[in-house]
Amino acid sequence: MASVPDIQFDTWYTYDQLTAFLQACAEARPDLLKLDSLVASPEGRQVWLATLTDPTTGAPEDKPAYYVQANVHARELAGTSAALRLIHTLLTDEAVQARLRELTFYVVPRTNPDGAEYAVTLNGPIRSRSVIQEKTNGLVPQDLDGDGKIRMMRWEDPAGPYVQDPEDPRLLVSRLPDDEGPFFQQQTEGLIHDYDGRAISLAIKSFDFNRHYPASWSHTVDAAEYPLQHPEIHAIAEFLFEHNNIFAGIDYHCGTQALLRVSGKAGELPESDLELMLEISAVCERLTGLTPMASSDYRQPWRKPISLPGNSDEFGYSVLGIPWFTIELGNSYSSAGIAAKDYFAADSQTRERDFRRQVLRFVDENPDHPWDWKPWTEFDHPQLGRVEIGGTGSGNDIMPHPRHIADLSVKTTEFILQHSDWHPQIALSALETIQVSDGIYRIRGRVANVGIHSTNVMSTAAASRTHEPVCVALELPEGVQIVSRPATYEFDALGPRSFRPLEWFVAASASAQISVRASHPRAGKVQVPMTLD
Repeated sequence: MASVPDIQFDTWYTYDQLTAFLQACAEARPDLLKLDSLVASPEGRQVWLATLTDPTTGAPEDKPAYYVQANVHARELAGTSAALRLIHTLLTDEAVQARLRELTFYVVPRTNPDGAEYAVTLNGPIRSRSVIQEKTNGLVPQDLDGDGKIRMMRWEDPAGPYVQDPEDPRLLVSRLPDDEGPFFQQQTEGLIHDYDGRAISLAIKSFDFNRHYPASWSHTVDAAEYPLQHPEIHAIAEFLFEHNNIFAGIDYHCGTQALLRVSGKAGELPESDLELMLEISAVCERLTGLTPMASSDYRQPWRKPISLPGNSDEFGYSVLGIPWFTIELGNSYSSAGIAAKDYFAADSQTRERDFRRQVLRFVDENPDHPWDWKPWTEFDHPQLGRVEIGGTGSGNDIMPHPRHIADLSVKTTEFILQHSDWHPQIALSALETIQVSDGIYRIRGRVANVGIHSTNVMSTAAASRTHEPVCVALELPEGVQIVSRPATYEFDALGPRSFRPLEWFVAASASAQISVRASHPRAGKVQVPMTLD
């Protein structure tokens, strides 16, 4: 009998390794996990979706659902590992599996398989997707020295903006007025298109998939030409629109450690929404130690609030009407012991010199860190002449140590599981039948939401295209007729731990069998049989 494989935390997953892990999970626990592809990427890789629930208690779409995605930014590979930790826990921990009787978890562990594959193999410059744009003096990233990675190349130049760090000459840092040199130019390893000796710039157009959602969207430099332009995010948005049972969302990233919530327009949110998100954030902080903050405050304190149009937080809250959080798992700085508050408070020189020295010392002490430093080595560049290639790739700062993700992913999984317990939950109570005259019966009761979240969850859900009312209906056999009240009650929403009264009058013979059925996409379904007597 196949077993659920252990998670690989000593390195990052390639696409083939990720696919093999998910397929092994599906083979080991077909009773709990179904594996599908949302879409094929432009390079032919699948965007895998793992649906986890207990089908003996209902179809996945008939239960409240929690959604988790990761690795939208190519180099933020730790998010994939954290998402796999959630899958592994749901499949192997019997105490946790009880949740699958009443909940569904949708997990997309790698939103951007093409970008991630480029990052985990070549580790060249990329955000989500990079497209080569041939232009004069445009540098095309390429592995020139054949070591399998795209690193940096440097060469001496009296006018160069960089100097060797006086404490650790392996590092190049921005030159200061009293630096004596030698001075250097530095560029990504690669060849230069149509080089004429003038200033060099990267010959790539960069896309950020997390500026790609149709919410407060604007055509920023790294956004798409139009929302949902790229097939991976388009498929995810369609899935989210089509599954209105989703009541919460998580997006795993790898910035300075924090839990980010939506900022809202002009930094304002309805008090009820903000209060609920702060309560959820407090649970996360207690379990994980991550600092909660609004996404607009994810910055150095003296800078103005940042704006991230088209990001997933804004889409989840404003368009879907659900609490959606970004979990920033950390990076090389956090692995080296630099706390989020210290990183944000530091000036650029401290970050470039002191913090990078600390990171490099950590890498020296932990040679298994994927930072992958290489000594500077002379290389005869066909256009620049003598250069040195080495250092590390441009994306390695974003990579935390895998063992730190192994520890933190246990805590973030616990947060997700505890938050999932807050889901809306439909219940029927105080149901009774009373004969009021010959052949006429009154049916009374209550429909309640016994969950912590309202059925709308966020106030923005009322105007969402995913919004549906709470429906309560009588199911009657042939010969039983409703003579008063509507056959189906529809309530726009039920607040947390609240109820609404129900009443019907029916014409029927004694001992007729009926049932009351209540449902809401984000709160589940319940049906109670009754006998008229």
